[in-house]
Amino acid sequence: MKRILLIARAILSLGSVVKAQDGNNTSYFLSNLPQQFRLNPAYQPEYKVFIGLPGLSGVSVNYLNSSFTVEDLLFKRDDSVYMDVNKFYKSLHKRNYIAFNNENSILSIGVKAKSWYGTLDITQKNDFLFRYNKDLFTFLKYGNTDHPSMDFGKLGVNLNSYIEVALGLSKQVNSKLTVGGRLKYLAGIANAHMTDSELDVVTEKDGTMKIHSRQNIRITAPVNIRNEQTGLPFEPNKPIDWDDFDFNTDDIGVADFLNTKNPGFAIDLGGEYQFNDKIKLFASLTDLGFIHWGNKDFRYNFYQDARFTWEGADISNSVNKDNVGYISIDSAFTKLTDQLKDSLQLRSRGKAYTTMVSPKLYLGATYQLNRTFYVGGLFRASLVDKMFIPSLTASVNGRLMRNVSASVSYSITRGSYVNLGAGLTAKLGPFQLYLETDNLLACNYTNTQSANARFGINLLFGHKDHKKKKKAAEKEPLEVMIAPVPVKKDTVYKEVAPEVDPVAPIKEEKVVDTESDSIRAYYVIVGSFKSKQRVENLRKRLVFMGFKESAILRNENGMYRVTTAPFNTHTDCWNEVFLIRKKYPQFADAWGLAVR
Repeated sequence: MKRILLIARAILSLGSVVKAQDGNNTSYFLSNLPQQFRLNPAYQPEYKVFIGLPGLSGVSVNYLNSSFTVEDLLFKRDDSVYMDVNKFYKSLHKRNYIAFNNENSILSIGVKAKSWYGTLDITQKNDFLFRYNKDLFTFLKYGNTDHPSMDFGKLGVNLNSYIEVALGLSKQVNSKLTVGGRLKYLAGIANAHMTDSELDVVTEKDGTMKIHSRQNIRITAPVNIRNEQTGLPFEPNKPIDWDDFDFNTDDIGVADFLNTKNPGFAIDLGGEYQFNDKIKLFASLTDLGFIHWGNKDFRYNFYQDARFTWEGADISNSVNKDNVGYISIDSAFTKLTDQLKDSLQLRSRGKAYTTMVSPKLYLGATYQLNRTFYVGGLFRASLVDKMFIPSLTASVNGRLMRNVSASVSYSITRGSYVNLGAGLTAKLGPFQLYLETDNLLACNYTNTQSANARFGINLLFGHKDHKKKKKAAEKEPLEVMIAPVPVKKDTVYKEVAPEVDPVAPIKEEKVVDTESDSIRAYYVIVGSFKSKQRVENLRKRLVFMGFKESAILRNENGMYRVTTAPFNTHTDCWNEVFLIRKKYPQFADAWGLAVR
């Protein structure tokens, strides 16, 4: 019994050793973070070139426990730590799981070419999931006296370790829609997977237990599992003595980890849609793929299907050594385990097999509150070993300046309902540092069911607005503030020879008013920009100068036009163009627009 408790304690301690939930929810809305392309391949970073420093561009650690916390398991008294079995047992659900994953970025590169953005990304990933039923610990805590029938359920262990090499490409289709995809080659390193796992116990009236156990354990890893007696692999379909298992890593080299004998493929798909000036929609499906574990040198498959009656052992004569027929506790325990080992023998079969990676679905939206802040909402769903794990995240995000952005989020997920997250990016010269977590409260690690962290360093070059701002600065003269001059729409001005070059004929274009559904026939345009921020600044300046009917228009190509006022006739618009060019030197290139 002592050994069983030690094994159980080792399994349970796993929840307190790893400290990390799937920590991508806050990242999804963290402004100017190039690594967003991993969550949505349609995302195009603001900088024309980014380089993730090898080994430093992205490290993440994520942990999620569906039931207990460290405080449920352990407590401190008199400078000693004890296990609280009752509190731990009460914290368990009928079905429970522990999930852990880790990503280590090896290299990331992104390059923009016109409306296209291409990426190369190499990452090493590790995923682990352990599933168990509460009845497993009911048996350990109470035995079979008060619980004659117990279903231990499908014990599940799923571990994947692999290297991912991804090529991505996104395309800005028009001013509203951007789509993208990533094709990924997967090189499997190690896998441990339990399938067809069933274990149930029924107690008979005579005190014996009928046990049914069916297990299929598949392992592919750079480790030698041999028959200790012969030093050779186990013979197919023959019973294996548990004492004959020998695990060793002799003659295992780096090449055995970096092999191409376990190939796999996956795909990411995504899209972004600018619904209007304030609302943006996102959708992506990632990690849709598989790994084929075909390395016959390090591939093992052990199976079992056993039904037997377990008599147990009588320890009533293990108290007093002087009694006739005394048997020690160790001897009684050995009798128990020997019977289990004889009845639960494994057999070997070395067939290749295929496992699916864990697909993830993201559905999100943002709403622009003002020039600096926007809010976001995200629904995320993962499928891990046929288990559905959803989460919801709400966030408030701010672009405090071009080089600094921040995000605060709140997430709920299956088994964890209090997750306050935060993220920050800061650019110092060409270096960008970022750090984010979905659960700041995990700092109190003894009372949390989830924790995560993600951080990295990037090199960023060539902001998309840099050349435009430089050209605009060379083109536009210094601004001269002039007292407001009221503009009357009904006044008709005589055409006079302008003191500047004549304007071109009024240009025809299809536009929409970004703040109103009504459109007039003609407008006077004094500024055209791609940058929404520059447009809003100019519009505020015009209102201050007295142009109360100033508006922002957007054409089919996504170019913003800033207008001083609308007009109903060609003549009124034409006269206004000349008046503005004469009265306001900074708007000497004003022109007329006719709505098509």
